Amino acid sequence: MRIIHTSDWHLGRNFGPLSLYEDQVEFTNWFVELVADQQADLVVIAGDLYDRAIPPVDAIDLFGRTVKRLLDLGVVIAAITGNHDGPDRVVPYSDLLDQTGFYLRGGYHGVGEVITHTFSDGPLDIALLPYLDPHSANDSYGVDEGSPDVPNEVDDLVEQRRRRTHESVLRVAANSARQQLRSGRSIAVAHAYVSGATTSDSERKLTIGGTDEVQASVFEGFSYVALGHLHRPQSVGSETVRYSGTPLAYSFSEQHPKSVVVVDMDSNGTTEVSTVRVGVGRAVQTVTGKMTELLDPASHREAQRCFVRAIVTDRGVVLNAKHQLAELYPFVTEVQLMPDGMIQALGAAPAGVRDLEPIDAARQFWEEVEGSTPSEPEDAVLVDALRRANAREAM
Repeated sequence: MRIIHTSDWHLGRNFGPLSLYEDQVEFTNWFVELVADQQADLVVIAGDLYDRAIPPVDAIDLFGRTVKRLLDLGVVIAAITGNHDGPDRVVPYSDLLDQTGFYLRGGYHGVGEVITHTFSDGPLDIALLPYLDPHSANDSYGVDEGSPDVPNEVDDLVEQRRRRTHESVLRVAANSARQQLRSGRSIAVAHAYVSGATTSDSERKLTIGGTDEVQASVFEGFSYVALGHLHRPQSVGSETVRYSGTPLAYSFSEQHPKSVVVVDMDSNGTTEVSTVRVGVGRAVQTVTGKMTELLDPASHREAQRCFVRAIVTDRGVVLNAKHQLAELYPFVTEVQLMPDGMIQALGAAPAGVRDLEPIDAARQFWEEVEGSTPSEPEDAVLVDALRRANAREAM
């Protein structure tokens, strides 16, 4: 059988001030065509279907239309909610959807359940392990299963809740699923941050203080593990434990190629894994230079089709920088003014700077960045800015 693994669609997301709706429509059209061309039997979507718990109507409509088109192809779909999704809103009709071949699970309802679906070459056990907020679990869940993070000897209920982690609740769910495996081959679908994987700027932390990490050992015993949450495509420890990554770039840290995973699995659970590069979507690029360089039509031609972050290195004030740049870079979303020398100025603080009065430190910084002392009007701006900052602190 053939499985196509994708995740983190984040439908309804913007890139800075710009809507990604048309890009996401383009991706879903491409994806449906790929599924048809690949003659896939199962599509897996490993969480973050939407970008927020209450998605916009057009995002809900796009997801619904895409699911219908996939089901019309005769494909089975297995999907879970991620940390961006609102499980109570996404999965209220999951029992009805099961009858269509669309298996959708979220939150703690039915967590750890295994669905056995029979394909043309035999049955497959599907363990759907959505993102589980450790603070939303009931009092006993994930606190007495022998997890090293949650010792059995901790009896105080408040302390048990405090020590509960994403790994401890996910391990309970995975252990429950493993005990139900019957068919000889299986797939686990999870939304988690597995230790050792590479992150991007655009991923929302699952929990605070480092308790969001999950050991890969949680997923032992499954033929293939389809992961979501991290936006960079990668395997973790084994070729059969994989993140598909996002189908589109969602931050300037995501300059890597985007792809979906194709998994061929025989009746014994032996897998062959390959990837298909996503053929649509706008890339991201950062351009750096003085305004005259950035506005030269011959420079950065490729960036003119990308989402752009512009770092402007001119000294002094640059008026309407974003408006000017948008004439050449229609998808510029971010402009940073970073004059030559600012990086050095933002490095190690000069000796004794901590002993200076705030206004003197500001004047010194200005001189290091601009190469000259501030004029009287400029100095007045610095003084007024510090006055306003001090007034806010006193409120």
